[in-house]
Amino acid sequence: MTGDDLVSAYADDAERDAEASVRPKRLDEFIAQHRVRDQLDLLLQGAMRRGSPPDHILLSGPPGLGKPVSVDALVLMADGSRRRLGDIVVGDRVITRTGEGAAVTAVHEQGELDSVRIRTGSGREVVAAPDHPFWTPEGWVKAGDLTEDDFLANVLCPDLVADATEDLAEYKLAGYLIGDGCTSNQVTFTGGDEEVLADFRSTCDRLGHPHVTRPDSARSSLIRISGLRPWLKEHGLLDKTAWRQRVPEFVFRGDSWQVGAFLGAYFACDGSVSRRGRDRYDVVVDYRSVSRDLLADVQHLLLRLGVQSRLKLKRGRYQGRPHESWRLSITSQDDVARFVQRVTITGARGERLAQWAPRRDRFEERLAADRVVSVERVGLHECRCLTVDGDHTFTVNDLVVHNTTLANIVAAELGAGIRVTSGPAIERSGDLAAILTSLAEGDVLFIDEIHRIAKPAEELLYSAMEDFRVDVVVGKGPGATAIPLDVEPFTLVGATTRSGLLTGPMRDRFGFVAHLDFYSPADLEALLHRSARILGVPITDDGATEIAGRSRGTPRIANRLLRRVRDYAEVRADGVVTLETARAALTVYDVDALGLDRLDRAVLTALVDSFRGGPVGLSTLAVAVGEQPDTVEEVCEPFLVRAGLLARTPRGRVATEAAWRHLGRTPPNGTFGTDAPPVPDLFSATPDQP
Repeated sequence: MTGDDLVSAYADDAERDAEASVRPKRLDEFIAQHRVRDQLDLLLQGAMRRGSPPDHILLSGPPGLGKPVSVDALVLMADGSRRRLGDIVVGDRVITRTGEGAAVTAVHEQGELDSVRIRTGSGREVVAAPDHPFWTPEGWVKAGDLTEDDFLANVLCPDLVADATEDLAEYKLAGYLIGDGCTSNQVTFTGGDEEVLADFRSTCDRLGHPHVTRPDSARSSLIRISGLRPWLKEHGLLDKTAWRQRVPEFVFRGDSWQVGAFLGAYFACDGSVSRRGRDRYDVVVDYRSVSRDLLADVQHLLLRLGVQSRLKLKRGRYQGRPHESWRLSITSQDDVARFVQRVTITGARGERLAQWAPRRDRFEERLAADRVVSVERVGLHECRCLTVDGDHTFTVNDLVVHNTTLANIVAAELGAGIRVTSGPAIERSGDLAAILTSLAEGDVLFIDEIHRIAKPAEELLYSAMEDFRVDVVVGKGPGATAIPLDVEPFTLVGATTRSGLLTGPMRDRFGFVAHLDFYSPADLEALLHRSARILGVPITDDGATEIAGRSRGTPRIANRLLRRVRDYAEVRADGVVTLETARAALTVYDVDALGLDRLDRAVLTALVDSFRGGPVGLSTLAVAVGEQPDTVEEVCEPFLVRAGLLARTPRGRVATEAAWRHLGRTPPNGTFGTDAPPVPDLFSATPDQP
């Protein structure tokens, strides 16, 4: 939690001026941080004696959790296409957990990180750093904490803005050719179902491609198509063997009817329908191929229609040799019913499926469960993360993950001309070049949240930091020219609460790296006395001690609480901040002896009283306190965990013994909540539900 969370977003100008007035303006005004203060003093004094700018400085606050994913993971975009995470840029719109689109506001390069590979029961895989959160029925769980008892979330039927311009017949043509087509020397289609052959010819006629049909064997015919090679080349289908086939890119940008047409044509060639038992409605639908990538694409398209499927490897023999192929199976009868509803299939397979299709339909959910089957270490992988507006989530390889949320401003002001900006504000290299060329000799450039600076701007910053020079590219294409511009010697001061999110080349260019720790109560008392003098508030030692003990080790919070206590003292007391006044004021503002506010105590009370100490999932806990899961996780949990009041386990959140005692309860013997009844989640259904 940051200090800003304790203040209304509508604080007036006078309130903001009061907050600014208590900030240190010079190095000798800093309270605590003695080690960093001494180191900075040496750095600055040495630079001033030499008459040169100080080395570049990186100030790092208490670290949080970085949330990176492999750059090769596929992100579902709002237009239906899928793009590598490594290719996402600011301004792109991605699909969130709600199924709606949201803008990417920042992209964060992580470099190579130790990673884990997660495999699910559906056959999906994703590589992520161990601390990247995935959405489960128990709330957000880090990748490294996932077990085989966990389920990950798939988004069903996302709200896409399809912008494909291809005709519906082109989707069918692509499905037929991927299934039973040959796209190498001569473009042909082979089949034995007369209804499918007739539909293929009709599709070619609609698109204006001449064709000739001749017998291929006693049970099949071959159709040769003319003039199709340019279309195949445009969509990446030309000269593709069965092992290299993929779904064409334009199919992903189609609407549900166009996607259904593609899936239906492909199923008419390489699909199968079978029964598992005597029940006429116990039906299994399969797609088969030797290309795993092709069926993974199909699996994603099925999910777009609300159909879950499972990708499995099949080993056998073909022409006397060992043979491997892949099968994509739809086994849930609800999913089979949705498949029949959304995918129109021509020929004998379509007729059989229509006769055998289950006659029930239960499709209200927007999220579906995908069981984790393994989590294994896979060494170093290039990783990246996003900041997404709105829901703060996105999907990678069809699994819902959390984006990076960044806060905690660490401000530092030095006695020189200073230009202040922030990482998210620098979206292009040109923005940074304009700032750098406007600096005077010896100025300080302060970049807050420097870990969020755009990659092109970061690369431009390298030469500016080392050589005091930038290259500005003018023009485009072959006529583009790089113009070198000199930059006056300056000092870069970067502030971050996520030092691990900085790339290695960026960190290496700082001559001094300082880590700012949480403040001790004694240091906060000294800070409060200084702030009280500036604000003109009389305060006793006991009053300062009381406020410091409830400030969570954070100067911003201490100054906020001081101003609230000042209001109480002026209105309901004699204007002096004493022990009694501070206690009474902070009681009014619902801040208890440990610094917990109303929501913090509500979370602990729900854990202890409603769930016997846990474990309980984040989403269930959020419902119990009437808040959003993101609010509980990002606002309450960081301090509760740091204070030793709450523990996050693979099974859910657990109240510690200290939490029980803080609420005035007697903790039970042994582990907490082991005999508590199971808590329902958003994925599970009871056996008697339809």
